[in-house]
Amino acid sequence: MQYELFSDADFQQETPFTGRSVCLLGSVPKSLQQKLVALGTEIKQSLSRNVHYVVLGKNPSADSLAYLKQLNYNGYNPKVLSEADLDGILQGHYGSYFVPEQISKNLQLTMQHYLNSQLSYEGSMNPLYMKELFLAPDIPVDLYQMLGNRGIYANTYIDDTTDVIVISDSSLQHLKEGTSDKTLRYIEQQYNQSRAQAFRYVLTSEGELYAWLKQ
Repeated sequence: MQYELFSDADFQQETPFTGRSVCLLGSVPKSLQQKLVALGTEIKQSLSRNVHYVVLGKNPSADSLAYLKQLNYNGYNPKVLSEADLDGILQGHYGSYFVPEQISKNLQLTMQHYLNSQLSYEGSMNPLYMKELFLAPDIPVDLYQMLGNRGIYANTYIDDTTDVIVISDSSLQHLKEGTSDKTLRYIEQQYNQSRAQAFRYVLTSEGELYAWLKQ
């Protein structure tokens, strides 16, 4: 779709930036910033989870790029625009650049989430004592009795009291392959619908838990 830019009807048609916010990372010419504002955006001085777009200018700082990566990790995905993207938008080629006005989390679990949040069984005789566990539906039921014998609670749902999420070895393999399944999508859904601003679940696998219980 193409629009005539800066005509009398400029502000009668929605642009990708109408009602959206932009954060500039690195050096961006003042003239370009003015054009962005003319297209209806609000330029934010700092990157946050409330930003719709990120424009990559020249020499963005390592800290800002690291924070952008952290936002992505936690399910916040501002659309990143290059200079070529902006040239197209400024020429009226809006294409697929529109994003929803309402910002929401859209986490997709990866193996990195698992590795960063992996439960450590070292340094404690019972690291799960009095903890609330979510057990994925495809985990054998005999695990419930084994956990109860250790003073550990297990549920088939995730809520605000959940301390540790136990996924099956099959789900762990899906993470390694970069694919998904019903359990992983359920975990994503529960996090995305929660008020949490960062992914802080502790994760472990069926195989790791069995190995510890059988020690």
